[in-house]
Amino acid sequence: MAIREEPPTIGSAGETTLPDAVELPYARRPRTVGWFARPSLRLGVTLGGVAIVVATAFVSATLFAERLRELAVEGAVQHAEAIVRTNLDPAVDADALDMGGALDPELDDQLARLVLGGEMSRIVVWSRDGRAVYSSDPALRGQRFSIGHELAEAFGGTSVAEYGTEAEDETGLPGAASLPVPFLEIYVPIRGSVDGPAIGVYEVYQDARPIEALVTKTRGDVLVSALAASSILFAVLWLSFTGASRLLARQNRLLRERAVRDALTGLANHGFLLEELNRHLTQPDPNGAIALMDVDNFRLLNAGHGHRAGDEALRRVAAVLTAVAQPGQLYGRFGPDEFLVADFAEGTDRLMTTLAAIGAALAEVDLRFGDSERLPLSVSVGVARVPHDGQRSLEVLSVAEAALREAKTSGGRVMKVADQSTIGSLAAQNTVFGVFEGLLVSVDTKDHYTRAHSEDVTGHALFLADVLHLPEEERRLVRLAGLLHDIGKIGIPDGILRKPAPLTAEEYDIVKQHVALGDAIVGAVPQLADVRAGVRHHHERWDGTGYLDGLQGEGIPRIARIIAVADAYSAMTTTRTYRKALTPSEALARVAEAAGTQLDPELAMTFVTAMRRAMAAGEVVSRERVQLGSQPRSVTG
Repeated sequence: MAIREEPPTIGSAGETTLPDAVELPYARRPRTVGWFARPSLRLGVTLGGVAIVVATAFVSATLFAERLRELAVEGAVQHAEAIVRTNLDPAVDADALDMGGALDPELDDQLARLVLGGEMSRIVVWSRDGRAVYSSDPALRGQRFSIGHELAEAFGGTSVAEYGTEAEDETGLPGAASLPVPFLEIYVPIRGSVDGPAIGVYEVYQDARPIEALVTKTRGDVLVSALAASSILFAVLWLSFTGASRLLARQNRLLRERAVRDALTGLANHGFLLEELNRHLTQPDPNGAIALMDVDNFRLLNAGHGHRAGDEALRRVAAVLTAVAQPGQLYGRFGPDEFLVADFAEGTDRLMTTLAAIGAALAEVDLRFGDSERLPLSVSVGVARVPHDGQRSLEVLSVAEAALREAKTSGGRVMKVADQSTIGSLAAQNTVFGVFEGLLVSVDTKDHYTRAHSEDVTGHALFLADVLHLPEEERRLVRLAGLLHDIGKIGIPDGILRKPAPLTAEEYDIVKQHVALGDAIVGAVPQLADVRAGVRHHHERWDGTGYLDGLQGEGIPRIARIIAVADAYSAMTTTRTYRKALTPSEALARVAEAAGTQLDPELAMTFVTAMRRAMAAGEVVSRERVQLGSQPRSVTG
């Protein structure tokens, strides 16, 4: 059924947001996500990346400078070889050098001009016996020296270049004699003919300071360029990391916010509310009050107008809460149709004022779906006080829930503040149901199927109860009967209970006794007297052939007939050790076949029709996994 759109009012949930009054714990302790979201790590990674670039640039500059120096040396050697091949090879013969004769005066002048022109610092022409046939230094002419490694290699026919530093008085270079000066010493063989052997060696000293200046300048230029590139890289990395950090921080806040928000209403969800309650109530000397609110007739609203109508009602309540809650109060959606409001101020006056404002605001809200009449929207409220009703969150919530049950029993639109009678009934209930919860755990230990089956039966029985529009008290009895209907199996031997084959007649008779044992166990508790009929008679048949008492037709209590329908469907759709489960469609067909023989025909067909409609709509009847003493929850989703 379509839901009519209405203009936004105080009951409209169109602008519902998580209220400022509910402070996220993550807002109190700001954190970001990702290793690079922390400034120190972000700076470290950025500087590390820049350092790698600078180190790479330094190595590259050094390698480039070395290669530049090598190229300069190669060029100097080629220049020296050109001088030798052009001027010395054609003009010098072996006999003149071996005889220690002087060079041709014209050649002598030409070599002297090279020195005077600044191209060379010193020139020496060696003969094969180690005599300086010519030298730009007159003191060396005609002297004989031992032949060193480089000279010997040149006499072997290979040009040799040596790059190094010496004091200037050793190299003959101008400047202060005490300073080391880079020089280039080149040895070029003199051949006399193109392919002939070396008849002498041309040695030249060349000032390498221009080469070093060029190398130094080039290295500096490369490093300056790298530094500029590193600065740009630093800026790019920093901005990129900062942008990514902000983006992830924003996404993290959204994810955390979604984790603590209820998707339907936008209010704080169950987990966030519990966390905040625990935080407040674990502080020294806690005070305050907690109210649980339940939407009146919520299941009837869902059944009559669909789940969209129920969702709209929840959003309207959420909008009212957002509008009237006071600063510092904690509130949100606590359950399927429950809301929580807590105030941690001393006393209950402020909370009571808020609850009164909520009731007044809800009285002004009209719900209308399709062609329906205007429907009222109200809540029942249970209030527990801290520390009067407890100091731990679960204790106080249990008392508030017990007070809420009393308020709903009074017919709705009621607020109940917990008193001694509430606490006394809660204690008795917890004691009784704690015993039965232990028995169910014991049954589960013997046979896991039995516990799971009981929860399935409860879910399906409550589904049928909703379809029948049973009152809340009868739904509570149905729920308890569903959970406890097979509790008597605790007394059935394991070999029979888990037998992976059909039972014999004798074994089946033993199994039949579980209803009698369950009746005896449940009947011992006065509070569960109305549940006994569902436990004892859920295996009676409509045609009178069931057990234990052979009841027939309307003589079987209605609660037992409801459990019987749910029990039959659950048994057929659950895999057992001796057979596989049927499909839901097959099981529903067999339930329909059993109508009028095994099962109440009206209840069976109502269940089949409603289940088929729910399956067609994509709804799933879920297992009721709640504690015995808890308030029933919705069984469809």
